[in-house]
Amino acid sequence: MNYTDHTLLKKIKSGDRPAFMILYERYWDKLYSFVFVRTRDKEISEELLQNLWVKILERPDMIQTDESESAKGYLLRYLHYRVIDYYNSSKKIPSMVSIEEFDFPESEITDTEYFEILENNEISTLFAMIDQVVSQLPSLEQKVYDMRIRKNMSVPETAKVLGLSNKTVSNKLSKTLSEIREQLSPEYQSSKKIISILLLMELMTKY
Repeated sequence: MNYTDHTLLKKIKSGDRPAFMILYERYWDKLYSFVFVRTRDKEISEELLQNLWVKILERPDMIQTDESESAKGYLLRYLHYRVIDYYNSSKKIPSMVSIEEFDFPESEITDTEYFEILENNEISTLFAMIDQVVSQLPSLEQKVYDMRIRKNMSVPETAKVLGLSNKTVSNKLSKTLSEIREQLSPEYQSSKKIISILLLMELMTKY
């Protein structure tokens, strides 16, 4: 089912982690290119987007949608202002700049730049790689990962099904996420995108 952004945000508010990942996949590329073309700085772009995703996790009800139940306009406006904040704080432009005085170009980055930014790391490919790593882990770690990340089960629910303590479930998932980082093929280990995904997975276990 193709959920609207409004529906996904409502699901996220109720603790639906898969809904968060759907929204994340829907907008990652577009939001990253939007910020990068305005900052030309990969680290700053990653940081601004990371902050936005945390905001969505913590306060999804603050994200506004339009009449078509799309959050795209809000997300772009939010990042637009965060880029202005970045320039103001770095003193690259006058500190009292306004949105009208500091307009950004509408031109998109070139195809070459775009694919360089993505580094061929499509989210579906990244998840396939993560699944491959998980499939090689001990059975218990696989079950914890499946219940917590794929099936959106809470720590208590997972612990009850597996006959474990809540602490053991949390420790097993943390160990699994660490293993994923370590076992990724070398060409992906430095990928900002996959690091962001893993960080977000860890954040989602806390909400």
